[in-house]
Order: sequence, then C-alpha cells, then structure tokens
Amino acid sequence: MSVFSFLKSNSRPERLEPIFPMSVLQADFVSIDCETIYKRILTDVLDRTEGLNDDQQVLFWDNCLGSENQDGLVTLLAKAMTDKSDLFVCYFETLKVIRKATSIEEATIRASYKEKAEAVTLPDGGIGVFITFKNFRQSDMIRLYSALEYCGVNSFWKSMNLSKALQIKINELRSSTGLSDSADVKAQAVEIAKALAAGTDIYIDAKDILELLKPDLTATNSAMELIAQKRSFYLGLPLSWVTGQGSEGLGDKSKGDAKKVEQGLRGYYFSIIKPVVDGIFGKDTEFESDDFDQISSSMEVMKTFSITDDELVSMDNKRKILNRMLSLPEDAKGDPPAAPAAVDPITGQPVVDPNKPPPPKKEPNAGTP
Repeated sequence: MSVFSFLKSNSRPERLEPIFPMSVLQADFVSIDCETIYKRILTDVLDRTEGLNDDQQVLFWDNCLGSENQDGLVTLLAKAMTDKSDLFVCYFETLKVIRKATSIEEATIRASYKEKAEAVTLPDGGIGVFITFKNFRQSDMIRLYSALEYCGVNSFWKSMNLSKALQIKINELRSSTGLSDSADVKAQAVEIAKALAAGTDIYIDAKDILELLKPDLTATNSAMELIAQKRSFYLGLPLSWVTGQGSEGLGDKSKGDAKKVEQGLRGYYFSIIKPVVDGIFGKDTEFESDDFDQISSSMEVMKTFSITDDELVSMDNKRKILNRMLSLPEDAKGDPPAAPAAVDPITGQPVVDPNKPPPPKKEPNAGTP
C-alpha cells in the first residue's frame, strides 16, 4: 500500500458559487468601455472641427428611430477602433444617409481601393469609403486596462454588497452555549435581525455588538489610479481628461492640461476625422483651437513686435512667429491697411465724398428740454 494513498481520493474539492456576481460580463464591459472612450475622443475632436454643414454633422450621431441605420459615423468609427477592424461606409447625399456597406458594396469598394486608394462612386450613386484600424495597436492596451478596471469594479461591487450585511456578534457565543441550546441562540439572532429590519427596538447583552462590514478600498483606489495613468499615456491625453475631473482653478496646471488635451485631439483629427471627412463628403475642414490663453499671449507679442525695430527682428520673422502661435499657415498675411481719408489742404478738414454723405445727426428725443 502506498504511503500517500490517501491523496488519491476520488472526491472533488467543493467550490462555492460566486458571491455577488457582476451583472455585466467582462467582454461586454471592455467593449462598452472602449467604445465610450473613443466616442468621447471623436466627439471632442468634432467640436473643434470647422467646415461641416448641419446636414453633414447630423450623420455623425446616433438616432433613436426604429431603422437599420441607428449608428452614426462616430459610433461606427468607435466600434472599428475598439475591434481593430475594417470599416466600409456608404454615404448617400440625396437621402442624407450614412451606413455600413453591404457585402456586395464592400467587395466593390475593396477592389477599387486596390487600384486607387480613394473614395469610390457606387453604381447606385452613393460614395463608398474604406477605413481600416488593423494597425491601431493602442486599442490592445486600452482593452487590457479596461479588463483590469473590470476586476477593480468587480472587487468594489462585492465589497459594497458585503457591507450591507449586518454582523450580530454575541458575546462568548461558543464558550457559553452548548449544543442543546444552540437552537435558542439562533432563534434569538433571527428575532434581532427581524426587529432591526422592521426598525423596532431590541435588547441585547451589553457586550454584544451590531456592526456593518467596513470595506477597505485602499487597494482598489490605487489600482484605479494606476489604470487611469496608463490610459492617459496610451491615449495621448492628460489624466484630468481621462478621469473626467474638471480643473479646480485657473492655475498653470489647468492651462497645461488644456494645451495637452488640444495636442492630443489634434492628432486624432489629422489621423481619423480629416481623412474620413475628406473621403466621405469631399470637404476640406480645419481644426479650430480653443486655447484662448494662447491668443492672449499672441496679442501681447504682437504689441511688442509693433514697437520693435525691424533691424532686430525682420517683418517676415515676426509674421512667422505670430502665425505659429496662432496656428495659422506660415505665409498667412493680414489685410492691407485702409487708405487714408482725403484732407482739404486749405481747411485741413476731411473731404466729404458726395456719393457717400455723412450719416445724419441724431435728433434729440421728444420731450427733452
């Protein structure tokens, strides 16, 4: 007989059922979380995008109508970004509809893009565009940290549900109660619990204790903070944007975060929104800055340049510096100065053009003394 024969028992270890299981599955949580993040990014980018009319802007958003085309362009893009998948979109200007391509339309668009990578005019008059996120590797990391967040939320869910359980701690229960009296003690505990649930008075021993579990969320909070920091890194946006925490004041930190948000969104504009809009609508759009502090700084620089000799800083260099600060093209120029008004050399008064008489003087209000 083997010495360790007792280890070969056929009995299987008992497993407890999950305590307070989450109502949302991990796969669904990750998909919803990632889609929501990308939709928020694209929405913020579109808020800064100029050049789209109202009919085109409507197509970016979901609608509640009971049709097959409830998803707007933002949702279609966010889902493709989450799944790192190909997206074939068809746009029908006369119908004001944008939707995913059918299998036949997809084959037509794919074949056309192999020859020439640009928007395709479909036989039924629609515009077909091929968008791919196969190389969007950041999505893998965002999904990873969404899965880790699910674990943190799951722990939080269990802790908060357990905190609802009341603990009735009877003084010296095991040492003072025999097996024959255990039923009476259980009955008393049940009566105490029923009385507490009904909100009525109870009596207990002076050393008995009634208390709730106090969940320790220190580890969960630390994990959530680390997850938010890593998301901020991979999304290219500041932590305040990721967590949704507004700036507490107008200090340098909030200004710095605003600039980082704009820098991050600008990258998504040039890599996603601009090429997609150009392919679908054939529109040339611009990314408008919301950095008003930069405009104020530019105005101060402009005042300084106006009193600076051109021998120190040439006019061309002044223009390049200001254009860079205002996010304008390097060769952008202002309007020419207005022509000076003609002056009568004898009287020194401005010459009045008879074709443009001066505006009439305002008459005093009636009843004015």
